[in-house]
Amino acid sequence: MRGLWLKDFYSIKMYARQYLLLLAFFMIFGISMGNSHYIMWMSLVLGLNLGFAVFPADESGGYGYMLAAPVSRRMIVQVRYLFGLAAGFLIFLCSGAGEIINRMLSQKPTEFWLGEMAVVLGIYLIFVGVLTPVSYRFGVEKARVVMLGLVVVPMVIVFLGVKLIQISVITDALDKMFPQTQTAYGGTFAFLGVGLLVMGISYRLSVRIFERREF
Repeated sequence: MRGLWLKDFYSIKMYARQYLLLLAFFMIFGISMGNSHYIMWMSLVLGLNLGFAVFPADESGGYGYMLAAPVSRRMIVQVRYLFGLAAGFLIFLCSGAGEIINRMLSQKPTEFWLGEMAVVLGIYLIFVGVLTPVSYRFGVEKARVVMLGLVVVPMVIVFLGVKLIQISVITDALDKMFPQTQTAYGGTFAFLGVGLLVMGISYRLSVRIFERREF
């Protein structure tokens, strides 16, 4: 497994400088505005790019060179998901550092920071959970098309949801059923739980796809 980790590390090594520069820019820009929200969401974009930067190198070799090594197909998939979780941990570190520095400089803590962070990580886990098996089955290029769908569809749903919530009868019913604060916190962490569930299902699906695929 160590060799697989080193392979992924060397695959992204050529892009490491660009990623570090982007990360530094996001951090400096967000801190200068006193806005850790910007750091959170830009870290999400960076994490998604980092998590899938290793797929093109594997596809260019046809996975044949990996299967010639003394590793199982399941182990190859495991390392891929661990690498994705490591990118998610990077998102958390960047967001946490941005929030801490923002509080030190502006003395204005971001409201609902943990809830927003749960949403960001939940989105990341759902994207990785959906795109990883698609990449194994159809390739990275088609996975990028699916990623566009994952971006557009939620935007349409949110737009329609906002229009629906503006109906006074529905708004009053929701306020009576769920207090605003309770709903906000419960909803964000439930969303993170959904992301973890999607990752678990995605892992089993990816293992099945990769073990049955012929190279």
